[in-house]
Amino acid sequence: MHPIDESPITAAASGSRHWLSRVFIVYRFGQAVLAIVIGIITGLVCVLFHALIVGWSTLMTGFKDYAATFGANHGILGIGTWFLIFTPVISALVYGPIVQKWAPSTRGIGIPEVMLAVRRRGGRISKRVMFIKVFAAAITIGGGGGVGKEGPVVQAGAAVGSWVGTRLNMPTRQLIILVTCGSAGGVAATFNAPLAAAVFALEVIILKFNAEVFSMTVLSSVSAAVVSRSILGDAFVITLPKDLVLTSSVDLWAVALIGMLAGLMGVLLSKVLYLMTDIMDSIYHGPEWLRPVIFGLGLGVALWIFPMMYGTSTSLQTQALMGQYTIGFLLMIAFLKVLFTSYTISMGGTGGIFAPSLFIGAATGAAIGQFLDPLTNSDPGVFGVIGMGAAFAGAARAPMAAVLIILEMTGQYSLILPLMLAIVIATAISRILTRKTIYTEKLMRRGDNLDDPVNATLLGRNRAKELMGPVPGTISSSASIRDAAHIMHSAEATILPVLDEDDNFVGCVSSLELAAAQLGDDPPKSVSDLHLTETSIPSTAFPSVFMQRILASHVAGLPVIENGKVIGWISSEDLVYRIYRQQRRALEARESETSWGSRWMERHRKTTTPDDH
Repeated sequence: MHPIDESPITAAASGSRHWLSRVFIVYRFGQAVLAIVIGIITGLVCVLFHALIVGWSTLMTGFKDYAATFGANHGILGIGTWFLIFTPVISALVYGPIVQKWAPSTRGIGIPEVMLAVRRRGGRISKRVMFIKVFAAAITIGGGGGVGKEGPVVQAGAAVGSWVGTRLNMPTRQLIILVTCGSAGGVAATFNAPLAAAVFALEVIILKFNAEVFSMTVLSSVSAAVVSRSILGDAFVITLPKDLVLTSSVDLWAVALIGMLAGLMGVLLSKVLYLMTDIMDSIYHGPEWLRPVIFGLGLGVALWIFPMMYGTSTSLQTQALMGQYTIGFLLMIAFLKVLFTSYTISMGGTGGIFAPSLFIGAATGAAIGQFLDPLTNSDPGVFGVIGMGAAFAGAARAPMAAVLIILEMTGQYSLILPLMLAIVIATAISRILTRKTIYTEKLMRRGDNLDDPVNATLLGRNRAKELMGPVPGTISSSASIRDAAHIMHSAEATILPVLDEDDNFVGCVSSLELAAAQLGDDPPKSVSDLHLTETSIPSTAFPSVFMQRILASHVAGLPVIENGKVIGWISSEDLVYRIYRQQRRALEARESETSWGSRWMERHRKTTTPDDH
C-alpha cells in the first residue's frame, strides 16, 4: 500500500498539528493551557446545563424552582397540581429513547463511569457523553427527579477532557489528567467551589495526590468557576443570613452525635438506592428506554402528594438550615429525599447523589440541633451545616472534599473544626458498616472492582486466553521421531504439543526426549510411543495458575487448551517481554516528568555518563 501524496497545504497543516501536539505533550506550560481550556469549556457546559434545567422546569411547572411553592398550580397554564403526576412521565419520554440509543452509559449516577474510565480504560470517554448526559440530566431534574447536578457535570466535564486529549493524541497518563481536570471543572462550576472540586477529583476520581496533578485540576476548576460566576453570578450555593459559630467546645459531643447519625443517613441512602434498583430490576424486563416512563408515573404521584420534593429542593434545604421547620417536618423530608433520589435513579433517571446527600444531612442535622437546643448553646443551623458534610462523607467517603465543599458552598468557615470532627466520625461509621461507597457499589455489582490489588500486578486478572500467543508448532502423534525432531528444530522450540489424528491434544514432547529416543539401540517408531507429559494450561486459567505450572515443569512454554484443542501458547519469553515493556514505560514516564531546565541541560551536557537502568 503506497502512501498518499499530500499537497503542500495539507502537509503544512499536518506538520503544524504535530508541532502543536508536541507542545501540549512535552511542556508543562502547554498542559497548563489545556487544563484552562478544558475548564472554560466545562464551565460553559455547566452554564448550559443550568439553563436547560431552569427552562424545562419552567415549561413543566411554570416556575424556576417549583419546590419553593409547596404545591402551587401551574404557573403558566394555571391548571391544578394534578399536572405533577405526568411531568416525570413526559420528561422520561424525552430523555429515555435518546439515552438508550446514543449513550446508555449516561444513565444513573455518572461518577462511577468516570472512575472506571480513568482507572481501567485509559481515560477514554465518548464525546457523546458531554451532550447526552447534560441533556438527560437537565430533563430529569427539571421534570421533578430528586437527583443532584454533580454526577452529570462530572461525567460531562470528563468527556470534555477526554475529547480534547484524544484529538491531540495525548499519552494515556496525560489523557487521564485531562479527564480529571474536566471532572474538577464540572464540580467547581456547579457548586462555586474550585478548591473542593480539585480535591474531589483527586480523592474520588484519580486517587493520585501530587503537585502536578493538583496544579492542573486547580487551573481547570478555577477557570470553570470563573466562567460560571461571570454568567450566573457570584454567590454561595447555600446563602445564610448570619455567620454560624459553635459557641462552646462543650458542644463537641453534639457534633460527634451529628457525625454518627448523619453519617448513617448517608449510608442509608446508598443501601436504599441499590435495594430499590434490585426491586425494579426484578419487576421490569422490558425495553430500557420505556422503564423511566412506566415508573415515572409512580414518581409523579409521589410529587403530587409531596410537591416540596420537586427537583433538587435547594431552597427547602436553605430554609431548613435557617430553622423555619419543625423537627417532625425536617425528619420527614430527610427520609423522603432518600426515597425520591433512590427512586429517580433506580427507574432509569440520570443525576447525582452529591446534592441529595447534602440535603439529607442538612435536614437531619437541623432536626437533631433543634432537639438538642435546650442542652447546647449553639444555633441548630450549626448542626445542619455539619450534618451536610457528614451525610456526604457517609455515602461517598471523601472526607477532605466533604470539608472543603461545605465551607465553600456556605461560607461558614468558622465551622471548620467541628465539621472536620463530624466528617471523620461519619467516614469511620461508613467504613465499619460497608466496604463500598455509593460510587464503587455500582461498579462492584458489574464486576468492576477498582480496588482489587491483583489488578495492580503486571498480568492482573487476565486469563490465559487473553495473554496467549500463537503456537510455535505442533507434532502429530503418528509422526516419526526423525520428522518430529525436524519440526522441533524448524520451530526453534524446546517443547511442542502433540496432537492425535483428530487434532486433539494428547501431551507435550521435549527436544531432549526426541534426542534421547534417536540415540537408543531400539528407537521408537513414532511419537506416540514416547512418554508424553500432559502438562498444559486451560484457557480460563489466571496468571497465578499458569506461572506456577511453568515454574514447576521447568519448560519454556506450555499450550493453552480449550475443549481438548490447542488454541494458543504461553511462553516464559512472552512473560519476560511483558516485564521489559512495563519497565520501559516506567522509564519513559520518569523521563517525561523532568523539567524543561533539566532537559535543556541534558541536551547541552558536554560529557555524558552511561544510564544505568
